[in-house]
Amino acid sequence: MREALFIKKNKDRWLRIQQMPSSDPDEMAADFIQLVDDLAYAKTFYPAGKVTSYINTQASKTYLDIYRNKKEESNKLAKFWKYDVPYDPQAHTVILFTLLFLLFFLPLASFTSRQDEEVARSFLATAM
Repeated sequence: MREALFIKKNKDRWLRIQQMPSSDPDEMAADFIQLVDDLAYAKTFYPAGKVTSYINTQASKTYLDIYRNKKEESNKLAKFWKYDVPYDPQAHTVILFTLLFLLFFLPLASFTSRQDEEVARSFLATAM
């Protein structure tokens, strides 16, 4: 299909979505899906065409309208440690080993740097 025919075939729907966006979430989602389908077609057959950037703009506006008021979780760090860290015994072993490694070498490094600052400078390679 030629680009002009593609534009002529879908122009009314694009203008309707642009001028009168739906307030119904299901209809807005359906419009977004149609725009993304049209965008995929346009990117495939008309990658440098102006219609591709126009549809991309419309799809991004619709996307932002859909997800604008999405509620964010307040404590993402707690969620990470509670749900995202895998419940794999091997992963827990690695985390425990890393924690013990840190707890052993942090006081050792602190003690060493207090005794001789040149040791810390040689490891960090900075001129204090």
